[in-house]
Amino acid sequence: FEADGFSVSPDGKTGFHFGAFASLMFSDKLGLQPEILYSTKGSEFDLGTFGSTETDLSYLEIPILLRYQPIEILSLHAGPQFGILASAEQDDEDIKDSLKGSDLGLAFGGQVELPLGFVGGARYVLGLSDINDDSSTDAEIKNRTFQLFVGWKFM
Repeated sequence: FEADGFSVSPDGKTGFHFGAFASLMFSDKLGLQPEILYSTKGSEFDLGTFGSTETDLSYLEIPILLRYQPIEILSLHAGPQFGILASAEQDDEDIKDSLKGSDLGLAFGGQVELPLGFVGGARYVLGLSDINDDSSTDAEIKNRTFQLFVGWKFM
């Protein structure tokens, strides 16, 4: 969060995401991994004597990732992620009208594919777009997310 030369780094919150992905391989090592995810995000600000504030966001996200598979069980991913804001609350008050309805980020990470179709991995999503839509402030707000995931690949 940055405004008028003042910068604040909120504490992140733990959330969840779930969804589906497909692996579309062009060769043994290179492919595309489109996904559709529902993700929760949020932050907490400690405002000292003024108390604290908590923000909860949820997005429908569509990462389109380039997939590089150097060995059979490991793949590395990078690419754009498009998000559609589903809900936004700050201290249990709806703030969806104060935020833009879409978000753009750059996702990169990797995953391990284990026997029986189990997968696990980690990813970082760097927010590229300012999601602030409140004209009363020039604050710049960008999402940044670290994700750990487990799943099951059935095809």
